[in-house]
Amino acid sequence: MRKTLRRTLACMIALGAFLLLATAMSASTMNTVRDAVLRDSPSFLGKTVETLGSGTSITLMSEEGAWARVKAGGKQGWLPVSALRASTVSLGAGSSRAAVSAGSSEVALAGKGFTQQTEASYRGSHSGADYATVDMMAGFVVSPADSEQFLRAGRNGGAK
Repeated sequence: MRKTLRRTLACMIALGAFLLLATAMSASTMNTVRDAVLRDSPSFLGKTVETLGSGTSITLMSEEGAWARVKAGGKQGWLPVSALRASTVSLGAGSSRAAVSAGSSEVALAGKGFTQQTEASYRGSHSGADYATVDMMAGFVVSPADSEQFLRAGRNGGAK
């Protein structure tokens, strides 16, 4: 009886260790491609756990539809899969890794999101780019309440 109990316990421990190892092996490291809100549930209406900056390294735990359960900086939550990239994002004009060239509007958009000092420096080194549309877009402000109302209306079929 004791021998059977020991064998059963040993098998359970081995199975637990295998499952833990399989879970750890299935997790992969990724990066955010833009600023992203880590949420407590796989929904844009989920509560904010933390806001992650562009390029934040995260560990992918699992995926559920268009959402990914991730771990970032000791916190866990959900991000849209569209906010993730398997490799580090690097921007550079004329990079040999780039498959296509960027037009002036793409160059202008790439300069947004920097600190004011870095953005001014970027604009100075890319003075041929047209920043009018980017500046107009930067002026758009949508409150969290308006965002939530829009999402709820869309979810309930109220948006036409």
